[in-house]
Amino acid sequence: MELAQNAADAAADAGVEGRLLLRLLDDPAGGPGRLLAANTGAPLDAEGVQGLATLRASAKAGPAGAPGVVGRFGVGFAAVLAVTDAPAIRSSTGAVRFSRTESAALLRAGASPGLVAEVDRREGHVPALRLPFPAPDAAQVPAGYDTVVDLPLRDAEARAAVEALLAPGVRHGVGDVLLLALPALAEVVVEVPGHPARRVTDVGRRWRVLRRTGRHDPADLADRGVEDRRRLGWQLTWALPAGAAGPGDETGDGPAPALLPGVVCAPTPTDEDLPWPAVLVATFPLGPDRRRLAPGRATDALLDAAAEAYCALLTEVAADGGDAPALLPFGLGAGRVDAELRRRVLDRARDAPLLVAVEHPGHDGGAAPLLLRPSSAVALTGAGADDPALLAALAPALAGLIAAPRSADRLLTELGVARLGLADVLDVLPGLDATGSRDLFAALAPLAADPSAREAMSGLPVPLLDGRRVHGPRGTVLLDDPDLLDPAAARVFAGHGLRVVDPVASQGPGRDLLLRLGAREGGAWAVLTDPAVRAAVAASPDAEDPDEVAGAVLDLVAAVVTGPGGAPDEDAVRRTAQDLPWLADLALPDEVDDLAPAGALLLPGTLAERALDPDDVVPVAPDTLREWGSAVLRAVGVLSGPALTHLDELDLGDPGAGEEAGLAGFAEYVEDVWGDVLDEGAAVPDVVVVRDLDLVVGAWPEVLADLAGTPAGLRALTAPWCLGEHRRTGLTSWWLRRHGPLPEVSRTAGGRAPAWVPVAPGWSASLPAAARAALGVLPDLGAAGAEDLPALLRLSAEQPPAPVDLLVLWGLLGRCAGDVVLAAPPRLAALDAGGRVVVAAAGDAVVVESPAWAQRTDLGPRVLVPAHAAVAVADLLDLDLSSDRAAGVVEHPGGEEREVPAAAAVLAPDLPGSWRHVERLRCDGEPVRFWVGEDGGVLAVDAAAAAAGLAQAVGRWSLRTALAEVLTAADPTAALAAELPGLPG
Repeated sequence: MELAQNAADAAADAGVEGRLLLRLLDDPAGGPGRLLAANTGAPLDAEGVQGLATLRASAKAGPAGAPGVVGRFGVGFAAVLAVTDAPAIRSSTGAVRFSRTESAALLRAGASPGLVAEVDRREGHVPALRLPFPAPDAAQVPAGYDTVVDLPLRDAEARAAVEALLAPGVRHGVGDVLLLALPALAEVVVEVPGHPARRVTDVGRRWRVLRRTGRHDPADLADRGVEDRRRLGWQLTWALPAGAAGPGDETGDGPAPALLPGVVCAPTPTDEDLPWPAVLVATFPLGPDRRRLAPGRATDALLDAAAEAYCALLTEVAADGGDAPALLPFGLGAGRVDAELRRRVLDRARDAPLLVAVEHPGHDGGAAPLLLRPSSAVALTGAGADDPALLAALAPALAGLIAAPRSADRLLTELGVARLGLADVLDVLPGLDATGSRDLFAALAPLAADPSAREAMSGLPVPLLDGRRVHGPRGTVLLDDPDLLDPAAARVFAGHGLRVVDPVASQGPGRDLLLRLGAREGGAWAVLTDPAVRAAVAASPDAEDPDEVAGAVLDLVAAVVTGPGGAPDEDAVRRTAQDLPWLADLALPDEVDDLAPAGALLLPGTLAERALDPDDVVPVAPDTLREWGSAVLRAVGVLSGPALTHLDELDLGDPGAGEEAGLAGFAEYVEDVWGDVLDEGAAVPDVVVVRDLDLVVGAWPEVLADLAGTPAGLRALTAPWCLGEHRRTGLTSWWLRRHGPLPEVSRTAGGRAPAWVPVAPGWSASLPAAARAALGVLPDLGAAGAEDLPALLRLSAEQPPAPVDLLVLWGLLGRCAGDVVLAAPPRLAALDAGGRVVVAAAGDAVVVESPAWAQRTDLGPRVLVPAHAAVAVADLLDLDLSSDRAAGVVEHPGGEEREVPAAAAVLAPDLPGSWRHVERLRCDGEPVRFWVGEDGGVLAVDAAAAAAGLAQAVGRWSLRTALAEVLTAADPTAALAAELPGLPG
């Protein structure tokens, strides 16, 4: 370094380009060799020799410190004595040499005895640079150079030290840092035996360099020595390896950061650690050991200047698009000087424009980046803080946004950069257009897997198709088809709560993000079924522009019901009309341009026009029909025939529910069919109904054929309604039986049903069998069901049936008593004591509750039903049981107990073990053949009667004949064998 300083100073003095040659030569005689250091510039003169030979009397000081001169005091050259005892210098002005050996010999020859003794005490070690000698044999100056320093190396150790310093890649050796420290030196050539020559030059191509000069205030040097006080000028250099600031910095082949000196250079390397990514060379005052910076005002002033210069250098880096903050020192210093310089740099960096705005980072087309001071910058913290795509998307709407890698969090906070979490940023984010929002959503998409990031994004601003902006995607709709709605239609529904995301904003990878944050995808059906559309339909009669509302709704419906190729999808038409009955409230113009609900309009030329009351239903406007077509209008409830509605549930306890659905006779039906089991709020699920049946005034055969001709219509006619465990006739069938074109119950012409049932009209034969059954058209009496029972009871009282028909009817009554509701008839057909059919007042008839009571013919006309249903039938018809009319007191003269054969237990294991035989038996004075007591005991006048009593006692009336055979047979086992194969299981 000292030889290079001399070369730099000589070049500066002469005003020429400084070049230095360092040539290591071998000794042919096998010695350690010599080092030649040749340089360009001013030759050595007498004053220079005097400076070399006089301690601290440098000829380089110049007037107050000449610019470019870095050596001082004549001390630097003395460093060569580390490797030689006989340095020599040759210039164009002559040659001079020094010799420690010859100086010692002269001292002994002419010195006083005391001085000689001192030399001996030092073992001949005397100052080598005190006595200059002529040097006729000094090495010649190499061509192209002006001066050469010739250093015969002392020994092998000196040779090794020189080789180490000349080797490439040595931290304090010959390299770029040497040229940076000595700006007057442009080139160093190193020649070492056995190695190719190494040339170090063009340092500016590999380094970004900033140099500063200035003058000390004399007061700052008051505590320094004389030479220092005369040198008021100062110099400093900061140098960054090319590329150290990232992709925005210059490219080049700069040294690896590991080869940076890591210390302050003043200008020679000191022991003051500086582990920065840059090199600092400055004329700091040094302490006595010349290894440490001397504390004081001059050092402080130069540290301030170095801090200012470093911030200026980083500003240049930022202006070129480099990562200036990455070059800022942060954290604990490696020593006093490092800590002081760090503090000064950070203090100044707070107001330095060294942060690059994300919005204008430069690079493109050579554009300069927009630089920000930390006080004007804002940085994202937490999720997404170091995501370039996210920052680029946020930047247009967030002024002053900078990139903030997580590694720089503490540094940016120290610099005073405003820090905002993602939620805060999204909260203050000004409005982005749809394209900007799309880019933002795409950039945020990778964060969707992070729960904390999703929470932060819950308030994400989302542009809507209607022009509004909402905070948070939850509840918004992402259209499957971007052309499904236009902005005008979106505004129609927006007033009722529909929030449709602008399709431009929901394209690309951001769509998945919006879905993760609570948005929902919506095709035509999803949008049409949104509550906001239903609210718009309900409010359409009072809308400011009903036509606009109608157009928006009909556009949606058209998208739902139009199939491939543009043809109507009839299944979609039916489904829409049935599942969305509220569409029938949409206000549309009629034939005279008055507004009416779609459900009160009809299509000209259809069954609806032939069948419905013209006072209540009128044709739709011709223009509307031409514009939208019949399929779309039918889907919104404009009538072409019976209007079917599918309801997920129907609350039987709410009369308003039936009125809202347009169900004729709903309240009467609920009372008539469900009144006995109805609880408040009870709802039947999943039903299909026919709307406005009471408007049908003609064409009934066509209406019923139309209903029965579709699965939904047939279901409306035939499917029972269920409430809990109860299954009963549906509303449509019930209403048509009472108000339709057929009798409540009738028979097919030519069928087996009795004549007292009226004949159904011939056109009913074309209806499906299930539809005929639901409408009460019976092929025979055995096909009747619970819904037919009320009418059959009424008809049987008006025209008495044959006894067999009455018994069939009573069998039906027994089966259905628990599942039918009817008003108690005032008169009904019954059997008198002789078994004849009579029509009796309800108060006269009795329901026989068991075979034993059936023997009592004295209690009034009898209704005979299965014993298990007797109580239910009596309750249903409001009749007395037989036991209500008589006490059932049994009288007999006594008798004997008879065993039931053991074989009979095969027929009924729970048979009583015996029965009592009596000669005579009366009940309330009336003769009877058997009786079963409350304890199950059987009294009978003979075995056959006992069999009947035993069969009643075990509830197996059908066993009475087999039991009679077993009881009366001489061989009960043989009788059982004959009966058993024929018995039911």
